[in-house]
Amino acid sequence: MNNILNAESIFINGGRLIAGWPNNPLTGNVDIVITGSSSTNVLLPNDAGSMGPKVIGVFGGLDLNGIPRNVSWTRLSTTASAGQTQITLTQPVDWVAGDEIVLTTTDTRIDHTERCTIANVSGAIVTLTRPLTYSHIVIHNAFPNGEIFHVAGAGGFLSLNVRFINRSTASERFGFRILVTDYETNVWNEGSSEWLRTYYKGYARISNTQFIGFGQFVDAPNEDKREGVHIYNLGDYSATRPTYIDSSSFDSGSYSA
Repeated sequence: MNNILNAESIFINGGRLIAGWPNNPLTGNVDIVITGSSSTNVLLPNDAGSMGPKVIGVFGGLDLNGIPRNVSWTRLSTTASAGQTQITLTQPVDWVAGDEIVLTTTDTRIDHTERCTIANVSGAIVTLTRPLTYSHIVIHNAFPNGEIFHVAGAGGFLSLNVRFINRSTASERFGFRILVTDYETNVWNEGSSEWLRTYYKGYARISNTQFIGFGQFVDAPNEDKREGVHIYNLGDYSATRPTYIDSSSFDSGSYSA
C-alpha cells in the first residue's frame, strides 16, 4: 500500500504521528511531503515561541520505522575503478535491483561521491545499471611494526520505504527541519474553568527512514543552526520515551543532518 501525506508543516502537540513501530515496522510505502514556504514561520500556541518555517515540530511522539535491511552502511573490499559496473563489498547485503546506493568519494573532491542504481546483487557483489564515473579506492598496508593502514570507500543504502521529502527546488537550499524539544504554556481547562500550566516534551523513534531534502541553509549572523534533525533540551535518556535515529539515510540536504 502506498500512502502520501502533503503538509506545509507538522505540529505534534502532545499527540503522536506513527508510521510503523520499532518492533512492528511499516511494510507499505509512506511519503510525507513537506510543501511549506521558507517565509512562513510556524508559531507555538499562546505566544510560547516559534518553531521556524518548514518544520516538523515534535512535542509529543514521532514513530517512523520502515523495513530493516541487513546492512545500511558498509565498505568496499576492493577498489572500484571508473568504468566498472560491478563493486565488491566487505559483507553480503540484502539489497535488490532498483534500490539506490551512494558510494563515497576517496579523493579530495566531494562531488566525486556517486549515486548508483542496482541492477543485481549476488552476496557481496553488486552490479550497477551504469558504469562508475570515478574510482573509489581501497588501500590496505600492514607494516613490520604491526600497524595497519586501511582506507576504503564506503557504500550507503538510500532506498527506504518510509520517506520525508522536501518539495521545494534544490537551488532554494531550504528543506524541512525536524525539531524534537519541549515547551510550556497555559492551557484552558473547561472542567475547572481555569488556566493550567502544561508542559510538552517530544520524543522520536526513527529507524530505516529516508530523509530527502533536509536542512535549511541560512547565511546570516546570529541565526540558529538549521540542521535536518534538531534534538534539544530533552534531559536524560528515558527508556519509556527514548529518542534515537537508527539505520536511516540522509539524502540531498542543504545543511548537516
